[in-house]
Amino acid sequence: MNTYNDFYDAHFQEEALILYNCWDVASAQAIEKAGARALATSSFAIARAWGFDDGEQLPFQQNLWFLEQIRRNTTLPLTIDIEAAYSGSLETLAANVVQFLNLGVQGINFEDRKQDTLWDISEQSERIHTIRKIAKKEVFLNARTDLFFQETHHTFDLVKKALERAKAYKEAGADGIFIPGLTDLDLIQAFAEHSPLPVNIMINDDPNRYTNLKIARLSYGPASFLNAQKQLEKISHPILKGRKNR
Repeated sequence: MNTYNDFYDAHFQEEALILYNCWDVASAQAIEKAGARALATSSFAIARAWGFDDGEQLPFQQNLWFLEQIRRNTTLPLTIDIEAAYSGSLETLAANVVQFLNLGVQGINFEDRKQDTLWDISEQSERIHTIRKIAKKEVFLNARTDLFFQETHHTFDLVKKALERAKAYKEAGADGIFIPGLTDLDLIQAFAEHSPLPVNIMINDDPNRYTNLKIARLSYGPASFLNAQKQLEKISHPILKGRKNR
């Protein structure tokens, strides 16, 4: 798989596309060697790897440079997490998205978080439409809603609210809908059965658990980075235990 069309089509197969997210060239190459069909970045992982908090705390130009290195070192389709594109105004949004797309990526994740709240549906739809006009049809625009992070009590009514966003985001030009934070299988199924867009969920367990839920894409988000950290600590601990600095 090495073209945008292949990446797009991967969201409409019987088997979900699995993305084990990377954060630098080394992790991207390891994931590629493991058999990945495509690569996806995690904004959380990239930021934390360089000592920054998530949420666009990593300076924009540094983030752009890190993403460029990953793009240069793989031939796989690459989808990048651009968060809210470091933007408040539509003008800044457009300018920043152009720089992200100039990297030659096949997909972007674009979220509706606005600091401690969410953009309302009409505002976020306009922002998605702005990106769609720039991206034309050569980039898979995965619209992320943080509704299930914003609300701690997940119900079928909340699923309906998320579906309202999915419908509006599709009309604005989104290709997929990403609903991180929702983990209840019954609610995931309810959302997937009524979603007008291919559904992307975030997991950190066996992907086979979601086989019958009509999910198009399974992302591990920051889990891959956190798992790698734990494994490094596990490996290094017996080596370093009891040693004195000299």
